[in-house]
Amino acid sequence: MRPGILLAVAVVALVLLPFGADRGMLFLASEILVVVALSQAWNLLAGYGGLLSPGHHGFVGIGGYALYVLTRDLPVHPYMAIPLAGIVTAVLGFLLAPILFRLREVYFAVGMWVAAEIFRIVVMRWDYTGGAAGLPLAAARSLNREWMGASAYWLALAVALGATALVWALMRSNFGLRLRALKDDELAARSIGVAPHRVRLAVFVLSVALTGMAGAVSFLSALFITPVAAFDINWMVTIVFVTIIGGIGRISGPFLGAALYFVLRETLAFSSSWYLVALGATAVLVMLVMPGGLAGALDRLLSRKSTMETQP
Repeated sequence: MRPGILLAVAVVALVLLPFGADRGMLFLASEILVVVALSQAWNLLAGYGGLLSPGHHGFVGIGGYALYVLTRDLPVHPYMAIPLAGIVTAVLGFLLAPILFRLREVYFAVGMWVAAEIFRIVVMRWDYTGGAAGLPLAAARSLNREWMGASAYWLALAVALGATALVWALMRSNFGLRLRALKDDELAARSIGVAPHRVRLAVFVLSVALTGMAGAVSFLSALFITPVAAFDINWMVTIVFVTIIGGIGRISGPFLGAALYFVLRETLAFSSSWYLVALGATAVLVMLVMPGGLAGALDRLLSRKSTMETQP
C-alpha cells in the first residue's frame, strides 16, 4: 500500500475513533495527541532551530489560562478560544523574543526557564487570574457534556495533525532551508543572505503559539485550572523525553516517543518511583544505542530492508 493511502486511512481511523471508544480511551488518546503537539512544537524550535528551551511549560500554562480568561471576559465559545490562546502566546513570545535572543546557548535556556517561572509567579499572585486558587471554566455551560470527550479528542487531533503538517511544510520550504543553514553554521548562513534574527523570531513565535494551543486543549475538559497544574515542570520533562527518545529533528519522532512514553506510564503507573526509574533508564539506553532516537533506528531499518529487496 502506498504511503499516501496508508496515511489517509490512518487519519480517517483517528477521526472515527470516538464512535468506537469509551470515555477512558478517549481521554488517554487526547492526552497522547496533546503530547504529540507539544513535542512537535518543541522539536521545531530545538530540533530544527537549535534553540533549546527548558521553559516551554510556561507557554503551556499561558495557553490554558488564556482559554479560561477569554471565555470568562469575552463572548467566545471555548472551542473558538483555542486558536485565540495560540495568538495570545504568540504575541507574548514576540514581545519576549528581543530580550531572550540577546542570550546565547545555555544562557538562552536559563532565560526561558526564568520566563516560565515569572509566568507562574505572576499568575499565582494575580487576582485577575484567580490567584493560587485557580479558575473554573466560566463557559462550561455552553459545552455539550455528552459529546465533550469526543470534542476534546477531535480538537487535540486537529492541533496535533496541524502542528505536524506545519512542521512538515516548513521544513520543505525555503524557510526550512534557511533554518537548517542557520543551525548548522550561522556565519555561513549570514554570508548567503539569511537573516538570523528574523528566522529565529518566526520559528520561536510559531513554536510557542502551537504550545499555547495544545495547552488550551489540554485544560479544556478539566473545567478548572490552577497555577500548579498549568505550570507543572512535568510538562517539560514529558516534552523533552518524548522528543529526544522519539528522535529530535525528525517529523515522526514525537509520535514514536509519545507511544513509548505512554506505554511506560500506563504499565508502571502503580509505582511512581519505578516509573521515574524506567523513564531515566529508557532515555539513557536509547541515547546510547540509538543516537537518532526511535525514528532514526526505524529509518535505518527500513533503508536496510529496501536495500536487501533491490539486491539481485
